[in-house]
Amino acid sequence: MLFVILPMFTFPKKLPPRHKKKNVADDISSDDDIVKEKANSKQQVDHEVPASMGFGRNVKELPRAAVRILSNMTFLFVSLSYTAESAIVTAFITFIPKFIESQFGIPASNASIYTGVIIVPSAGVGIVLGGYIIKKLKLSARESAKLAMICSGVSLLCFSTLFIVGCESINLGGINIPYTTGPTLTMTHRNLTGSCNVNCGCKIHEYEPVCGSDGITYFNPCLAGCISVGNHSTGIRNYTECACVQSRQVITPPTVGQRSQLRVVIVKTYLNENGYAVSGKCSRTCNTLIPFLVFLFIVTLITACAQPSAIIVTLRSVEDGERPFALGMQFVLLRTLAYIPTPIYFGAVIDTTCMLWQQECGVQGSCWEYDVTSFRFVYFGLAAGLKCIGFLFIFLAWYSIKYKEEKTQRQMWRDSPINTVSEVVGNTGMQQNYARTRSCPTFSSQAERAEDMSLAAGMHSTAQTYPGPFTEAINAAFEKVSEDTTPRI
Repeated sequence: MLFVILPMFTFPKKLPPRHKKKNVADDISSDDDIVKEKANSKQQVDHEVPASMGFGRNVKELPRAAVRILSNMTFLFVSLSYTAESAIVTAFITFIPKFIESQFGIPASNASIYTGVIIVPSAGVGIVLGGYIIKKLKLSARESAKLAMICSGVSLLCFSTLFIVGCESINLGGINIPYTTGPTLTMTHRNLTGSCNVNCGCKIHEYEPVCGSDGITYFNPCLAGCISVGNHSTGIRNYTECACVQSRQVITPPTVGQRSQLRVVIVKTYLNENGYAVSGKCSRTCNTLIPFLVFLFIVTLITACAQPSAIIVTLRSVEDGERPFALGMQFVLLRTLAYIPTPIYFGAVIDTTCMLWQQECGVQGSCWEYDVTSFRFVYFGLAAGLKCIGFLFIFLAWYSIKYKEEKTQRQMWRDSPINTVSEVVGNTGMQQNYARTRSCPTFSSQAERAEDMSLAAGMHSTAQTYPGPFTEAINAAFEKVSEDTTPRI
């Protein structure tokens, strides 16, 4: 905190105005411009308070100002979209380490390091890139909302890759695979006690996983039916004479008429002797950690790229005097709808995928093992749902800005005076000159309109309008004049 606070004391009390001096000869005029700018800024501040319903002078106007800002549809839509995106970021920061640990079977410390190395730089690069695009292209509020909408849509498409990249759950004896008791296997209810360990008096609240020689992970050596124990040269305990470690699971292709089911067959590995086990979970052949981190980097970068656009739209959707209060209102929405509740409901949904809970004196504790396939789909499915909600709200924000701009343009057309631009076609004959006009709308001030009327007062001509293009109108005018000038017989 000190490294962040100390540089703030180096700023001056008042920042210099945004003015660039071109040369030395303009120093005097530049000083005058600075004085004028300061005076204008003071007058602007004085006029801003009434525009924002007295906000800043009277505390009683705070509720009215809050209602005024929340009734701004553009501000409300962009704030809700920003809230959905912030909820995804909060869920990633909170649960990605747990996801990596359970999904890929790596230690919790390494999972936290991977999370920090991937999420923090990608978010920083995305925010800088989004700000650079807005600055380089000089995007307006409508274009900034469009940029945020594009980033949200692209990141939503990239979410599909996170569903694919993952690993399978471990085979946990008595939990997702029963103890083997014969050459065939029928899936039963979860029960840590089987015929091979029922007389061992094992404790089911001490989780000390061991990997059997059959490739199945057991809750602890006692539930694996192991009798003797020895220490390996590398410090890993080696358990022998394990009664439950006797078989290996083989999955065969489905037979005819059972296309949607798999037939599970148990092949005897040890006929006359028990198996063995070593401490720790069985390793899984899963090489998708690097692709997952790459896709996670891309998704986080694109998601963060939309944040500067959301801030720009927020500031430009309200009046100048309401911007500080609008940012405060938006921060309240982020706290209320994103930062505080997101870990709660994400944690509750993730807990539904737990397949082995800690039990202590009949009280449920933390989760020991997750069904990683369900974990992956539930976790990223909920995040993708929030992403869809954010995309919908940023689309509504973009549409509201577009609607307001078109409405303002139509109002300007209605309120502005309309004249006609006339092209005079002269006739050198004896008859009276005729003025042929091609009418198109033009906008002018009242003074210009009066001047045009005074000039038109001295003209003695008849104005007639011909449909069609300008050249056809001229030809039609000449034909009309020729007919009028032809002598009658």
